[in-house]
Amino acid sequence: MAPSKAMLMIIALALGLTGCKVTTSDSHHYPDSDDFVSGLFYDARDTGRHYPASAWSLTTYTEVCRNEPLYFETDSGRVRVYGSPAYSETSFRAAASELERRIDGVLSRFQLRWSDFVEDRSSAASYPRQVIGCLSPEVPHSEFVSASLAAVAFNPYFGQWPYETGQIVAHELAHFVQENLSRYDASYSLLPYWFAEGQSVVVAGDPIAPVYQHYDYDPLWDVTPIDAGNTPYRFEHYGLAYRYLEKANGALAMTVLLEMMQLLDWDGGFHGEVSTGESRAFVEAFNSAGLVDHRNNYLSFQRFRSDYHDLLNSSY
Repeated sequence: MAPSKAMLMIIALALGLTGCKVTTSDSHHYPDSDDFVSGLFYDARDTGRHYPASAWSLTTYTEVCRNEPLYFETDSGRVRVYGSPAYSETSFRAAASELERRIDGVLSRFQLRWSDFVEDRSSAASYPRQVIGCLSPEVPHSEFVSASLAAVAFNPYFGQWPYETGQIVAHELAHFVQENLSRYDASYSLLPYWFAEGQSVVVAGDPIAPVYQHYDYDPLWDVTPIDAGNTPYRFEHYGLAYRYLEKANGALAMTVLLEMMQLLDWDGGFHGEVSTGESRAFVEAFNSAGLVDHRNNYLSFQRFRSDYHDLLNSSY
């Protein structure tokens, strides 16, 4: 029997949350340590605040910190970064500083404040009042940062961090926020790949394809990373597809869509996938959110998928 779409999603997620495209330069940035946010190092064996242990809410990149008791916590208490004592103090502080400084800006793109995020965050996530980081040797330099439901993993070697650090961290924090808002206890992402990547592209300010080039790619066919080809500009088209929805409906409507998915996942009656591969929770939330097209006409998911190019063609 062929594996279900859900199983394929789980396999893909085990390799990394979304297979993000990261474009890094060969130049590295070295911010002065005086620019790092303040905080202290702790040992979980003393505090009892151990790294998240639920393997299904982690990925290959983020689960490596499960047995690491050392962590750095910012003075605000919002960010913790776990990792091996073999890594430099600078790496801990730099990762914590990036998460602390970027999270509010990312949340603002979702029309949320920190207190809203804490309240709305998935019940399955450990430490709802913290963003958890992990210094992970599994994260290659080519990716640098990778997010999961429970944590955000960083390449642990600060000297290899790219110049585009802030933009990459914002992109991955967008994934972190998405996953925490869109599922209650599902063991895999309920978001189509194109939507997850497209929203993160827009939130991080990554390049987006011009509208007149929409015929160059069919983003909505990429339901999982397995469906996607190797076309490098596909991420620009994911951003184009998502931006169409956000431009017509507003960022807050997109956040409400995510929260409706979490409610449907909590309800438990919308498991599995529809015939085109998307999760039932996503399609039901999309159709129930009252979304409209650029002409302010009701937009169902089925029409968006089937008429995508016609909609984009008439929007400029």
